[in-house]
Amino acid sequence: MGAAVKTLMAAAALLLNTSARAQFAPTTPLPQALHSHSALILDGRLYVAGGISDSGSVTGGAGYINNVYYCADMNADGTLGAWKAASAMPEFLGLGLHASVAYNGRIYVLGGTNLLGPRNVVYFSAVNTDGTLAGWQATTPMPQKVMAHSAAVYNGRIYVTGGMVRSVGATALTYSAPVNADGTVGEWRYETQLPSTLFGHRSFARGGHLYVLGGSEASGLYDAEGAPSGPVSDKVYSAVINADGTLGAWNEEAPLPAAMELFALVDTDKSVYVLGGFDGGVLNSVYFSPIAADGTLGDWQALEALPQNLLSLAAVATSDHIYAIGGALSYIDDPVSDIYFADIKSSLKAFVKLNPTVLNKWSNGKWVTVIIGLPEANASSIVLDSVRITAVNGQGVTPIAPDPKWTSKFHFGDCDEFSRMRGVNYAMLKFLRQDVQDIIPEGEFSLTVTGRLSDGRAFSGESMNRSLTRVHRYATRTEKREGARRGPNGLKVNIPKGAFKGNADLLLTAAPEEEQAAPEKEKRAKAMKGRGIEGVSEPYEFGPHGTTFDKPVTISLPYDTASLPAGADPAKLKVAYWNQASGQWEVLPSVVSAADKLVSADVAHFSVYQVIYEASPSAVPAPSAEAFALGDVYVFPNPAAGAVPRLHVGVTGADRLAVKVYSVSGRTAWEGSVAGAPGLVNGAPAYELAITGSLPSGVYYYSAEVGSGAAKIKKSGKFAVVR
Repeated sequence: MGAAVKTLMAAAALLLNTSARAQFAPTTPLPQALHSHSALILDGRLYVAGGISDSGSVTGGAGYINNVYYCADMNADGTLGAWKAASAMPEFLGLGLHASVAYNGRIYVLGGTNLLGPRNVVYFSAVNTDGTLAGWQATTPMPQKVMAHSAAVYNGRIYVTGGMVRSVGATALTYSAPVNADGTVGEWRYETQLPSTLFGHRSFARGGHLYVLGGSEASGLYDAEGAPSGPVSDKVYSAVINADGTLGAWNEEAPLPAAMELFALVDTDKSVYVLGGFDGGVLNSVYFSPIAADGTLGDWQALEALPQNLLSLAAVATSDHIYAIGGALSYIDDPVSDIYFADIKSSLKAFVKLNPTVLNKWSNGKWVTVIIGLPEANASSIVLDSVRITAVNGQGVTPIAPDPKWTSKFHFGDCDEFSRMRGVNYAMLKFLRQDVQDIIPEGEFSLTVTGRLSDGRAFSGESMNRSLTRVHRYATRTEKREGARRGPNGLKVNIPKGAFKGNADLLLTAAPEEEQAAPEKEKRAKAMKGRGIEGVSEPYEFGPHGTTFDKPVTISLPYDTASLPAGADPAKLKVAYWNQASGQWEVLPSVVSAADKLVSADVAHFSVYQVIYEASPSAVPAPSAEAFALGDVYVFPNPAAGAVPRLHVGVTGADRLAVKVYSVSGRTAWEGSVAGAPGLVNGAPAYELAITGSLPSGVYYYSAEVGSGAAKIKKSGKFAVVR
């Protein structure tokens, strides 16, 4: 998967204090990009096992499943030391979508999938003093060959719930087995089954209860058209763990704030957290629920978001820090190596809610009500006089104090102004509405609130009405490389036979484009006005961005009749392509289906497309013709010693570039592409493309293909990376 298609979403929340940092800070990345892996902590070290790397497929497509068990030391400040191989995975082919638990000084790996399909294997290993693993031993296999399940350990028993069973599909079965003194696992027995089939869910055990959260209720990972299956669940179930280890009946707890699967979960002494996941799009959200003394969960509250939208990530927690580890940028592909950690003890993060969340300069009312709660501290320890509004929409402001004429209060549970607060402690303060209105822009806004606790610790938090984002990216593998694919809102892609060459496991993505920055939006709007056209749909991005075809691919975009200009004839709707290089909209020959509210056009490459209304077609200045010719092609610096290598391709008259980088073994190590004409480098037309990704030391070969219409020129070469 090319780097150009990897859309990275930065968290919107910022802290005003220059000495403070966002909730999640980066630390030492994984040795390789991974998703669908597992992570756990043992003896002060972080262990990461298995997972899918390099766009590897759980169905055995391109890339590969990681067969190394890694570990890294955990420093007191939350950073991680260097990663090292703790051992090979117990399965030579590696495992993905498996489960791991730690118990009594040992690590357990359960099930998962590799090129042999879902497995029922169970392995365990002790840990040496240097962090390496002492050697894997196979023990009693599970009753089912299963992947995308979940496992939790409580009072000497391992509990496995749900998952995808080989040759069967999703299951609701639950079973458990005792952990013997010698580390082996005893006989498995079936327990009370889940209320529905689930996979991609998470579980944990606390206070004599087993909890199961979220997941997909579908029968498989993909539907008949290759799209992610639904429905996705927001249910949270709990079952009492009886004295003999059997499970009682499943009961519903407070639901998750959204239906989600393939998220990460961690629990601390005070709270349980869910991070990222998939709800039809890839999430960057972080929520927590307080855990009461009797083990019951409170209503879920939003915290500051992850720096990236991620699914199939792993997470762990210590008493001081939470870690988000790896993950995928799309379903189920595009792995990353990034690791982020949050300080939950000395630099507390709060949840903040407002009433009202939308203001205008003429709104009535005296106050803006703000409530503040802390997932890792009691809200009653907040020093109310210390609380200030310090930023609006991430921009620092002169601090605003609460209205001293209103007595601030502490609450537990629902109140008149805020619901869904069961089991939550929080402080309530009121700020003069005029003070807030004077510093906010029109419409929706977020506030950053800071303060301190009675023990001197500082806290900060941002209201979450703005900072949670999701990428509703449709993604499917085009194994057959032909046929129709459907995306969100009726979006269609029809791929003719022979359109693609090369990678049979190309991941096709199609989604409403991410929100653009103001300058880009203004540039596009100005270009539309200059052409006399109007947009009647949101822009859609097709990926991998810049991918070219040997035969035209037909795309069909939905349009909104409410967005049509008054008296407009829908038959005049067209699909337009945004040419970033020329800064122009290029209108394509199109066909309108009024019954389906779709506009179709044949396209030669994947990029950003939008339905437009063209009342009277206007002439567009023809680009100046340049001879299609290749100039200098090279990688610099070469060797790349501690720097990101860049590929320079001097060329005139081109309209696209596609690059592949291979290891000496012939494995694809990186792909990238550029759509549109080259820019100017030192006054001459050229493409320059950063070869990103975690390339280890070694020699690499590249293949660069530039195109102009149907004409193509290829150039290959090699370069070295030194770490």
